[in-house]
Amino acid sequence: MLFIKELRKICFSFVYVLFLGLLLFSWHNSFYGVTEKEISAARGEESSVYTEIAGGSVLKKPQKNAGSYGSRKKEVPEKIMCGGTDILIIEYLKNSYATYPFNYYKEVVLSEEEQSKILSIIEEITGLTEEEINHLPDDYFPAVNGNIIHFENSDVQYEDGSFTFEGEDNNAPEDTDDDTKHFISQVSYERFKELMSEAESIIGAGSNYSMDMLTEYYGQVEMTYDEALEEYNKTINDDKVSGAFARLFCDYMTRALGLYPVFIAAAFWLKDRHSRMHELINSRQMKTAKLVLARFSAILTAVMIPVVLLSFESLIPLLRYSADTGIAIDVFAFIKYILWWLLPVASIVTALGTFLTILTSTPLAVLVQFVWWFVDSAVTGLTGDTKWYTLMIRHNLLSGSEIIRQNLIVIWLNRGLLMLMSVLLLWLSVIVYEKKRGGKLEYEYTMQRHWRILKNRFPACLQK
Repeated sequence: MLFIKELRKICFSFVYVLFLGLLLFSWHNSFYGVTEKEISAARGEESSVYTEIAGGSVLKKPQKNAGSYGSRKKEVPEKIMCGGTDILIIEYLKNSYATYPFNYYKEVVLSEEEQSKILSIIEEITGLTEEEINHLPDDYFPAVNGNIIHFENSDVQYEDGSFTFEGEDNNAPEDTDDDTKHFISQVSYERFKELMSEAESIIGAGSNYSMDMLTEYYGQVEMTYDEALEEYNKTINDDKVSGAFARLFCDYMTRALGLYPVFIAAAFWLKDRHSRMHELINSRQMKTAKLVLARFSAILTAVMIPVVLLSFESLIPLLRYSADTGIAIDVFAFIKYILWWLLPVASIVTALGTFLTILTSTPLAVLVQFVWWFVDSAVTGLTGDTKWYTLMIRHNLLSGSEIIRQNLIVIWLNRGLLMLMSVLLLWLSVIVYEKKRGGKLEYEYTMQRHWRILKNRFPACLQK
């Protein structure tokens, strides 16, 4: 009965309505309509957005002798060295280096000493002099080189990931050495990686010169028919179709569940104090563990129910697709992925919000969770970057089921750790709340006093 009362109270609260609005907004902007579009792409009615198969769909079987089967990632040393050197020269000539610390763009301008070090790296890779580097011919690099596009007779430009290169200089010396006409690396691939690492240390984290970024931009090769067919078979046979969409659904929803539940937890534990409910609760002969666990379970249930319901927007079209094509799908794929992918995230966020709010009687949990969410978002790659301490698993692809399988042990350790931390935080919450009910934690008033001082000083700092 206590669980039902708490659940009803949460579901009819303003903070929960706000949570639903934010959740729906995140889902609508990222995942809504993806399944229908992919099914339409399989029929040839429109192009796919979430698959590497050019103009096709993960649901469309590739045909022999097709013009293109899309691309896939592959670490090809020649292409990576060419692309990495290309962008390094472009940024060196402008002394404007793009970096993305915490996933936000930042321009870096180097000192003369640092520019000299970058020049030495370029000279070693190309075997050219400073004069030759400043007057490269238009076709020194391929016209299309990864995410770089070169246009003849145009100034150097750098904007939104699109690049143009310096046009031919009429005052430039004539080229007599073939090595200055087209790029040929003068160092081994291992040495190139060392030099890129050195460049990254000079420029800063989040630059274009980590091997992850270089592989992302320049490590793309054309897929063959056999490779495209293999990807299709993985989707149909291994993923049972719905597994691919369940992964993408969870990839987007994990961003919302990694932050929003903390607002509900903080709001309801603070609400008891502001409405003097804590005095009534303290006076009743109600077990502390029962109250904490009932409220935690109610919040978690209220958070997860709309997530499950939103998954039907993808599952229902897939059921129709299965009926039309005869291709079997895994009806329970979404619920399975939600349980092991999203539930641990919502659980740890709710548990942390519960513990810190009970401990401090302030909204400190919101600040702590936002910092954790922000840092985790910044340091975790979009695909296949799961570590044992990762809060949010990302897999921003419909394909790539093998990436999940390869990281399965780490993923299970990660999810298990989050659930264990949730249990520990709940246990600590019970202990702290029990002591508060007995009046044994005098520091609470000190915490509240410091929090009021912080709130009063923060606006003053903004005015200054």
